[in-house]
Amino acid sequence: MDFVTLGMFIIDEIHHPSPKAPDLEVMGGAGLYAALGARLFRPYPASSKVGFVVHQGHDFPPNAQQAIDAWNTHCKFIHTPYRQTTRAYNKYDEGGFRSFHYLNEKIQVDENCLAVEHLMSKTYHFICSAVRCTNLAKGIAARRKQWAEENPSYHDFMRALAQETIVIWEPMPDLCKPAELPKFLDALRFVDVISPNLDEFSSLFGISLDLDEPTDWARLRQSCDALFEADGSKTHLVVIVRLGARGCYVAQRHRQLHLPAHHEGSTADQVIDPTGGGNSFLGGFAIGFLKAKGASRAEKFEEAALFGAVAASFAIEQRGIPHLSTSAAGDEVWNNSRTQDRLAEYRRKAEKTTDHANVLRRG
Repeated sequence: MDFVTLGMFIIDEIHHPSPKAPDLEVMGGAGLYAALGARLFRPYPASSKVGFVVHQGHDFPPNAQQAIDAWNTHCKFIHTPYRQTTRAYNKYDEGGFRSFHYLNEKIQVDENCLAVEHLMSKTYHFICSAVRCTNLAKGIAARRKQWAEENPSYHDFMRALAQETIVIWEPMPDLCKPAELPKFLDALRFVDVISPNLDEFSSLFGISLDLDEPTDWARLRQSCDALFEADGSKTHLVVIVRLGARGCYVAQRHRQLHLPAHHEGSTADQVIDPTGGGNSFLGGFAIGFLKAKGASRAEKFEEAALFGAVAASFAIEQRGIPHLSTSAAGDEVWNNSRTQDRLAEYRRKAEKTTDHANVLRRG
């Protein structure tokens, strides 16, 4: 197993500024979109190495079942016929800010929901509070240990896997505030990558960042350094600040990288709905790390961000998930594009970038 997300599946209502009509019954949720990001780079039959969990209520849409089945992933369906599928309300204002709340009681995915095969994953994605992040990491470790004890022939394999597993944490937006920072710092002991968006990152540190101001790039780096200093024992911690239309900022000890968004300039009008872009970025990032050919771990994390940017580009080109089909040559095609072609195009774009706003930065 290459990737497992513990994010949820949600049926979304998406409300737009007037006079645009709302989109209802939209497949969504961080779990679905993170799985999408990974699935984009794991075509069939390797698609079975992407895992996630879906709680199906009595109202689960048949078209959602069909779409998930078509991905051929290792999705574990948990039937909950006594309740509705988790539903949520999303509202975007004129400036693109999203307000969000659940419309019914949610069921979270934890380590006990995972299939046995999910315990073998090389990477995990969490979207949760700092306390829950710690509990999930410990819970997966405990289930792995118990399974290895019950299956002693796999003991050495599970021990080696534990040393190599990458945990990617996407913090909950409403808990990114200074009062929560001590809990964040404690949770860093259990993760390899932390990835808030710019608003969440700024809110966590109680600062305002305007990246049109060159000095605020330095302030962004200084705040990342505060996380590295607090987590002195983990020299490989990666901070990925997702910047929306500006791309992403990848910070590691003694190095940093800014990558542009895939859709900008002449292709910016292809962005239809940003919902799920960040989750898909992290799923693509996880597979990118496993596929990266960098000479060092740090270089692999930076190359992985290219995969993340491309994954996000597919997620935001429509309401809901992109369309999967097969070309005449037998290749998987998403929204009429092959992922490997778009990745090659984006790589060329990133390598040519030299101006201030879109430069590959090394510090």
